[in-house]
Amino acid sequence: MRILLATDGSPRAQVALELLLALPLRPTDHVTVLAVPVHSYAGVGMEGTGVYFAEICEEETNAARRVAQEAWEVISAKGLAATARVQEGPAPRTIIEIARAEGVGLIVMGSRGRGFVAGALLGSTARAVARHSPIPVLVARERRHVPVRILIATDGSEDAQMAIRTFAALPLPPALEVTLLNVLPERSLGLANTAMADELRALVERRDREEALEILSRAHAMVPSGASTRMELEHGGVTDRIIETAKAMGADLIVIGARGARLRGDEFLQGSTADRLIETAHCAVLVARTPERAKPTRAERETVGATAR
Repeated sequence: MRILLATDGSPRAQVALELLLALPLRPTDHVTVLAVPVHSYAGVGMEGTGVYFAEICEEETNAARRVAQEAWEVISAKGLAATARVQEGPAPRTIIEIARAEGVGLIVMGSRGRGFVAGALLGSTARAVARHSPIPVLVARERRHVPVRILIATDGSEDAQMAIRTFAALPLPPALEVTLLNVLPERSLGLANTAMADELRALVERRDREEALEILSRAHAMVPSGASTRMELEHGGVTDRIIETAKAMGADLIVIGARGARLRGDEFLQGSTADRLIETAHCAVLVARTPERAKPTRAERETVGATAR
């Protein structure tokens, strides 16, 4: 597997590096270390245009080189094949473009960077990359050891299935504890309290449960055979139920699709769930999308560019 590690040298980027090194990588795996300089706003010219002092730009670029070189040295010392790159440009877009060019199968990054004043690579960048990347993204948080307790949140959508396939392809130990979770939406049918209404509500609930069990069964068939797997059904808010379940089981990793299944019109079951998990989950989050949705639209490209400005 080819992996891209996006780093800015921040503590959370160090967590991402340590998580990457905790994985049982093989000699055939390759890691590209990428650092993207983010240049400080140095002043305003006479006509109101932003100007940068050449010395400041050079130092910020040199700092990015040092960050990439230091991470490369740590990875290489483990006997792994690695290269270091420094690339100018808006951080989210640059990470995605380099990942495409390198043909990587996984992007690894931290959830928070140094902050824009000091020259951030991460922070909101992690959300932007996970939201738009055609390549699966593993966002590290506090835990740095190899994941063994995995929570897979699935709604049967194409992205959710892609996330499970990505998880199954990761270099992970065989003795995994996997929980498959489906969160049933709370439906408001707007019916009066009559016997017929009660019967209709029961019918809808039964249908939802049957569909959820079928979704979980399909997901179970995609999980590596050596894993210890159990299935859970929950009701309520998707993000809250995922976070509560992950904490209760002591999850090391949450696996989720970038977007969820449609309920009606343009309403999605998950919506911004992946965004919220990246920001609030206590453990690493793996986000993936289907190849059909991999090519960004014009609006998405503009959003990625705007995120970095």
